[in-house]
Amino acid sequence: MMALRVDPVRLLIADDVGIGKTIEAALIARELLDRGEIQRLAVLCPPYLAEQWQKELAEKFHIEAELVLSSTIQRLERNLPIGVSVFDRHRFVVVSTDFIKSDRRAADFELKCPEFVIVDEAHGCTLARRVGRGRQQRFELVRKIAGREDRHVVLVTATPHSGNEQPFAPAGPA
Repeated sequence: MMALRVDPVRLLIADDVGIGKTIEAALIARELLDRGEIQRLAVLCPPYLAEQWQKELAEKFHIEAELVLSSTIQRLERNLPIGVSVFDRHRFVVVSTDFIKSDRRAADFELKCPEFVIVDEAHGCTLARRVGRGRQQRFELVRKIAGREDRHVVLVTATPHSGNEQPFAPAGPA
């Protein structure tokens, strides 16, 4: 209910493992879809969680999401016309954060990014700006996605927040 009182939705769902964070995030997405406030959505998650997200979205929320992973991208791009992105073709996607973080892939995703994004294991993106190239790429991707003020963003994590907001703070101007 709290998420639906703000526009755009900007929410951090942080709780213990198994408490229902996935369900909460997907409920928000389903409600916004049903209201017609969004047409497309993306879930960014580690590759080992992608199939779980796809299954949960389909079985519990009737959202048939396409997996966008290093192992599926060739098949997905095979018959696309020039200039058409996987993200143009599929309204609902579950995307591997590790796959999409590369400069080339991130640029396409940023350009075609849906209006609703769920970032699972968000601590791996938001706490990453000072640690290693790969982690910094994840941070930059999420920072740019969240930079659009009209985009709905739900961050999901089971990692406790100590109360120190500095690691979560933006690194500066976009």
